[in-house]
Amino acid sequence: MMASNISLQVSFRGVTHEISLPSDAPIPSLHAALEKLTLVPSSLQKLLFRGKKFGSGQEGVTLAQAGLRDGVKVQMLGSTVQELDVLNATESEYRRKERILRERALKPQAKVRSVLSDSVRPTRSLRSCALQIHPAYL
Repeated sequence: MMASNISLQVSFRGVTHEISLPSDAPIPSLHAALEKLTLVPSSLQKLLFRGKKFGSGQEGVTLAQAGLRDGVKVQMLGSTVQELDVLNATESEYRRKERILRERALKPQAKVRSVLSDSVRPTRSLRSCALQIHPAYL
């Protein structure tokens, strides 16, 4: 008996993708088709159908055996490799800054002291200074 095609509507980030596969196609073929459309690797895809997660770990199961029928709507969750790289880089930078702040907190605080000696410090206060104007400017 020849398998009929199943047309699925897969929603991913607000965009609905129409996919048509034979009903006897294995679940990984659906993951592969979705990877081509969305750039989300099959290992990072999560497919939800009727409130249940399916797909990963169902190597020998066909679309029909998983309960998928023609016209069914499936929700897909996942991240692309580029998105994960950006997230990992941001997280790594955050951890680096946190480590630097922890190291600084553990170091003893340096005491700030004046570099001027007593002989260099001004001896008169501003109140006792008189302003002298050169006669040429009068």
